[in-house]
Amino acid sequence: MNLSLPADRLLIVDPCPDTRFLIADYVHGRGFSVMAVSDPVAAMARIQETAPDIVITDLFLPEGAGLGLVKELKARHEPCPVVVMGADVPESFIIEALRGGVVDYLHKPVAEDELARVLQRAREFLPCNPLYVPGARHFEYELTIDSDPAYIPGVISWLLKMTASSLPPVQRIHIQGALQELLFNAIEHGNLEIQDQEKREALANGCYDQLLAQRLAQLRLRERRVTIRVRHERSDTHLEYRILDEGKGFPWQRVLSHSHETRESESMSGRGVFLTRAFFPSLTYNERGNEVTITVPLGG
Repeated sequence: MNLSLPADRLLIVDPCPDTRFLIADYVHGRGFSVMAVSDPVAAMARIQETAPDIVITDLFLPEGAGLGLVKELKARHEPCPVVVMGADVPESFIIEALRGGVVDYLHKPVAEDELARVLQRAREFLPCNPLYVPGARHFEYELTIDSDPAYIPGVISWLLKMTASSLPPVQRIHIQGALQELLFNAIEHGNLEIQDQEKREALANGCYDQLLAQRLAQLRLRERRVTIRVRHERSDTHLEYRILDEGKGFPWQRVLSHSHETRESESMSGRGVFLTRAFFPSLTYNERGNEVTITVPLGG
């Protein structure tokens, strides 16, 4: 893992090639890796692929899509600061954008000094990997969350930004998929004691939300928590994620001992864990089965 301070990934979204080129030229050599697209559809695809640190988007993309892009990022719990830009924008539009989660506004035509100020402010919203701090040798996060699956996307986005932002895109996607599977297992099957057959029937009947509400209405289950620990030493060749729930445990010995050919007849959680182990062979459970650990290998 390269622990030198990485360039911040900047995504520019604007239909005008000259504006995209101008901003890219201004930030050249200032610690940014620049990507540029012309529309929100391409922007969302690039965001999914590369997880930019900062997004600058035109506010007046067709059909109000500039502000729509901001709202979409918030809905997906993407923790990247967004700057909007435009020419002669009414103050009411700027206020609406700021209330929607935008961190700053940039006037068009773009001036270099204003762009530098805006990007510096946006950088203040970025999480910082502690190992980028000179002299730092170790980091360890502990995050405890409530037993509601609705929180999982935001938790994963935060974890990826804080602990895996410098990893290659494909590796981040694998971590995202693994954390999603393991956190859903911990909350649904662990803390809320939802059985696989119950979940399948609820999803088929369109009453999954009601099933969740019933379980969360039970004080015994509602007070349970999931604890996520992430650990890395500067000298290590891996990053460790450990997820602990307060449920009765998972029959991991039976699930992990089965062959690939039996996966189609296995439970949903069993298939998910099996697929997670395909990407992270280090996956292990404690004896009780309520704590799972994966280690992510890091490049040199």
